[in-house]
Amino acid sequence: MKTLNWYIARDLFVNTLLAVAILTFVMVSGNLFRVFDLVAKGISPVVFGEFMVLIVPETLRYTIPLSLLTATVLLFSRLSADNEITAMKASGVSLWQIISPALVFAVLLSALCFWLGTTVSPHCREKADMLMKSEAVRNPLALIEPGRFITEIPGYQIRVGVKDGDMLGDIHILVLDRKTGQLVRDVTARRGRVREREEDRVLELELEDATVANLVPAEDTAQGQEVDRAAMQRMTFAIPYGTKLDARPVAQKTKYLDLRSMLSRIYLETEAGSNVTPLYVDLHKRMAMALSPISFLLIGIPFAIRSRRSETSVGLLLSLLLGFGFYVFLVLTDSIKSQTGLHPEFLVWMPNVLYQAGGLWALGRIEKQ
Repeated sequence: MKTLNWYIARDLFVNTLLAVAILTFVMVSGNLFRVFDLVAKGISPVVFGEFMVLIVPETLRYTIPLSLLTATVLLFSRLSADNEITAMKASGVSLWQIISPALVFAVLLSALCFWLGTTVSPHCREKADMLMKSEAVRNPLALIEPGRFITEIPGYQIRVGVKDGDMLGDIHILVLDRKTGQLVRDVTARRGRVREREEDRVLELELEDATVANLVPAEDTAQGQEVDRAAMQRMTFAIPYGTKLDARPVAQKTKYLDLRSMLSRIYLETEAGSNVTPLYVDLHKRMAMALSPISFLLIGIPFAIRSRRSETSVGLLLSLLLGFGFYVFLVLTDSIKSQTGLHPEFLVWMPNVLYQAGGLWALGRIEKQ
């Protein structure tokens, strides 16, 4: 029996480790093209190397469960296709004895995911964002990339269509209220020139053919906001990036809170009479994701045994579909986290309940056959 347990545990561990390495590399490498471009523009490679390391814990929260699911489907599909499971059961070994090493491994991975989600990942995410902000202070011009909105400067979202040295084209600047996040000014310009006043830590944009739209509260509350537009042939728009980036909010963002800090925030806001449902949703979501390795294992084994296919492509497709369904539901639940009446903090557990209950039921049926 020890030989059998070691055989299954070894294959599952190796396959999971390989899948984690591949999936983590694929997800993290999505930032590599941007990194190479920014390094070429003057950003320190050391800074972005540190940034890439800091985003790994958050990535692992997703890749570890998916990797276990992939390894589970591949391993048990092969065992079923080669009739090894049938031979084990014919020898008097129950299905639960066969999958027991996998269950222990899944519990250990769930503990690891819980630690990453409630302790390591929030701190690393905060350090990564602070690192980007500090680099923006040191070299703000390098962050201006054509075709994407620059959001590193708090209170501003800047997009340019063309950049040639200090010459910019198709400029779009959104000015946001830092407290509410609402749009208060919309500036567009056909072209312009950017220069940095390093001593004042100010980006100065000399815009041509510009249109400025100021959004002011309407007297009639039913209308929401009124727009005051003005067209200018030339104008200078200054962005004090140093002051904005140096400012640190009194309260941390929810994504930066570890477990102890989040429980403290919930207690304080409950005492103050605030709506704490979004905090509960985030807390329950982290715990639900931590249990996803167990859910993926329990639902993956029956699918693998029933499929009886040893092809890698089939196993990868099954893994993709099961993982996609799990995470899509969490995303949908996150979109209604402010609607207290729907109790979204409990809805985030629905994928775990369905996957684990369905998996246990299917395993019971297979065991009786």
